[in-house]
Amino acid sequence: MSLTVKSARFMFVATLMSSAGSQALATTASPGSPDTQAAEVQAAGQIAAGQATSILVTAQRSDDRLPDQSGTLIFAGKLGDIAVLGDIPNVPTRNLRVAFADIPGLLVSEVSNGSWASVSYRGLGEPHESWNVLTLQDAVPAVPDMYSYPAGYFTPPLETVERIEFIRGASGLLYGPQPGGAINYVLKGPRRAAGIEAEARLTAGSWDARQGFAGFAVSDGTLAADSFIHYAEGDGPRRVNSDHTQTTARVRGHYLRDNLTATLALDYYTARFGEPGGLSADRLAADRRANSLSRDRVRIERLAPTMTVDWQADDLTQVTARAFYSRFERESLRQAGGGFGQITPDANVLIRQLQVFDTAGLDLRAARSFGSNGQHTVTLGVLGHTSDAPVFVDKGISNSDEKGLAGALTRATRSGDAAAVFGELKLGFGDVQIVPGFRVERLRQRVVETLDLAAGSATGGGPGAPNGALGNREDRQTVPLYGLGVTWDAAPALRFVANASRGFKPLQYNDGVTFQAGIDAAGTFEPSYAFTVEAGLQAEPAPMVRIDASLFRVEFENQVGFLAGPLAATPTRGAVGVGGARRQNVGSMRNQGIDLALRLDLVGPEGFAKSDDTLRLSTNLQLLDADFTSGAAAGFTPQYAPKHLLRSVLAWISKDGGRAALTFTSVGDQQGADNNVADFFLPGYEVFDASVEWPLTAGFAIGAGINNLFDEEYASRVRPGGGGGFDPGAPRNVFVSISWKG
Repeated sequence: MSLTVKSARFMFVATLMSSAGSQALATTASPGSPDTQAAEVQAAGQIAAGQATSILVTAQRSDDRLPDQSGTLIFAGKLGDIAVLGDIPNVPTRNLRVAFADIPGLLVSEVSNGSWASVSYRGLGEPHESWNVLTLQDAVPAVPDMYSYPAGYFTPPLETVERIEFIRGASGLLYGPQPGGAINYVLKGPRRAAGIEAEARLTAGSWDARQGFAGFAVSDGTLAADSFIHYAEGDGPRRVNSDHTQTTARVRGHYLRDNLTATLALDYYTARFGEPGGLSADRLAADRRANSLSRDRVRIERLAPTMTVDWQADDLTQVTARAFYSRFERESLRQAGGGFGQITPDANVLIRQLQVFDTAGLDLRAARSFGSNGQHTVTLGVLGHTSDAPVFVDKGISNSDEKGLAGALTRATRSGDAAAVFGELKLGFGDVQIVPGFRVERLRQRVVETLDLAAGSATGGGPGAPNGALGNREDRQTVPLYGLGVTWDAAPALRFVANASRGFKPLQYNDGVTFQAGIDAAGTFEPSYAFTVEAGLQAEPAPMVRIDASLFRVEFENQVGFLAGPLAATPTRGAVGVGGARRQNVGSMRNQGIDLALRLDLVGPEGFAKSDDTLRLSTNLQLLDADFTSGAAAGFTPQYAPKHLLRSVLAWISKDGGRAALTFTSVGDQQGADNNVADFFLPGYEVFDASVEWPLTAGFAIGAGINNLFDEEYASRVRPGGGGGFDPGAPRNVFVSISWKG
């Protein structure tokens, strides 16, 4: 695709956003005033008690902005975003590029086989497996370990998701320590009215993709239950070893009263993926559907029972409790002896790695409103968390031995415990709300290697000599965190929000003990800290226009990243070759920029042109300036910190249930290594996605879509080490669906 055409598309969307924005700024509007705060607090608490599915937003709202308060949660003085998936056609392929389109600055590093989510924010660390954000489903961590292994191995089927909520950066101190923010997938339900409902969907698409979904819900108004099962399989966009098979299921039971909701849920997920491997830049340019690995596989399983209780003790007091457990298994089969971006010889034996995570937690929170009009609120909470995560690595005797019969390579035990105390105080003074908050974390982590041998010959033979000294690391930390937020309703149509918060990223289990070929690790690591300052405005100049804008600056200390090879040997570490990397604390960074978002109803009940249907343009832009200021990477640009990230959605929403959407994504140039090695450079790209869903009769609907409409050739992800390289974005692909609801 020519540079001229790409530039023209970019300028078209940017011009459309700019012209619409100039119309919007001609007048002034509002998110609402806190003058009726006592009534709002009471209403929010009642709604939260009847809805156990969301940790971030449970109160009803007239739009998709965060409320000031919802149950035990305070959002005044914080900045966040909500993507309402019901405003666009169904997203059947877990296309996070489309699902996150209404969330400014949330960068998706696309994984071609769809085996996990790789997401980052504001350049705060490598997006691989979403290590720097906290991923939740219905208020509960949906990761192996929210402290020591927060990998995004699980994403719920987007057919089941009502909305996606995102609290930016360290302002989400009530949700966990991750400085990159908190993402919560809020699933549909429970059914509150007495009756029965069911739905089903069949989808087919490119590369022999097939999906089936069935859901059921029943309620008598007090007792309710719902469940779904989702199955997906296909060959994937790469010609060899890109296939996948996934099954996701959930069953829930609910007890629903005016002041009490109790929910018991059981989630199960199993998936198997081929791993086609990364490509060198030359191989990517020659054939983006090629592979470098023909036998590498990964299996992920998750079993997660949870229990939640929301209780409104009286008009001013709310209590929530969540108990959760999960068992994750991540098993990978990798051919020995691979190189960066190159074809691994098929004869090479398999290395089997199994990681098992048993994690449990208990989250208790309480909120009490006080003052003559209930305009003040205090919230307090505690969290207890524990995990056990052994690792087993074995070598096969051939390229088909999936048991590791040649012998053990690595054995390691990993465990962690955490306790947190947190709270906030919302002080309401007319149009101004001041919200100080704190969080204190007490953590203990331990990683002990009992065996660590070299793989030996790539094509056979037993394990070789020891890989140096065995790893043995124990860390104990007490970490105080704090935040201060301010909300000022300057006019009925104009709100200003400011927040200053300190966040924390704990050490990970694999800091200092790594199992990936071609990746070296420093001997010691330090935890990372973030201090974020953000100020913005929210305006609704007219019913058809909404504007959000904010300025931010993040100081991030002791970032854990990687330096790409070639690297010379150090007194304690070996040399790293081309395509390899050394994982270490790479330095401190300063990231600053601006987030802009505009929603404009061109046609609709409140649009410029009146209609029962709605034609809506929503667009957002993040401009980012990021640099390392000290450390080994001083003077370089952090990895995955594009100077711009622009997304726009033109959506048609019919009153009869029809939907259509055209989504545009433009990402600037990115560095794939913290020392900006040219072999890891990711050029910018632009992608369009289009979809439509049309209701028929008797509850039936048909849908269709085209992803990567203009067949852009790009890569948004690159990985070092054996089997690493550039992961190409999927070529143009299509899907069709038929659904029923009754």
